[in-house]
Amino acid sequence: MPSLRAFLAVPLPAELVRQAQELCRHLQAKLPGVRWVRPEAMHLTLRFFPDLPEESLEKIGEVMLSVGRLHSPFQVTVTGVGAFPSPARPRVIWLGITDCQPLLELYSTLDQSLERVGFPGEDRSFSPHLTLGRSRGPLPGARTVLERYHERAYGTLEVERLVLFESRLQPSGALHLPRKTALLG
Repeated sequence: MPSLRAFLAVPLPAELVRQAQELCRHLQAKLPGVRWVRPEAMHLTLRFFPDLPEESLEKIGEVMLSVGRLHSPFQVTVTGVGAFPSPARPRVIWLGITDCQPLLELYSTLDQSLERVGFPGEDRSFSPHLTLGRSRGPLPGARTVLERYHERAYGTLEVERLVLFESRLQPSGALHLPRKTALLG
């Protein structure tokens, strides 16, 4: 049975992507060795499915529709640059999300609904962020660089739809293809 890599996400508006890319350009010179996310690949991930049977797409689509009806559109604020596991040892560099109680509630409803239809819950807690780049090795001075951007605001994200993307790995990076969409409200 064929399977695919997929993720459930909130797409980003063009203006927020533009601001994130501008930030990445500033950080590139200061943090060599980071693989920066391409503009078309930027999104807010809610759930990742590393090995999803293709026949599960319909089931996930139904969950997206039912959860979408339960939640009205809302905004979150995109503020501050940080890193996982820490700014001193960054592997993932990200933009933070604040004012996110409605987002946490949406995530919780999605997670519980997916679990009810056979997708086990996540092992780690949900930490909403927008990935900017990834590093495989040490980044000397990263903490100092990232702290300069820690308090800056980058705009708002209107959360009004959910998209299930298929992620096809290519030599040039992952290609994200929308497979299912559900509006909130």
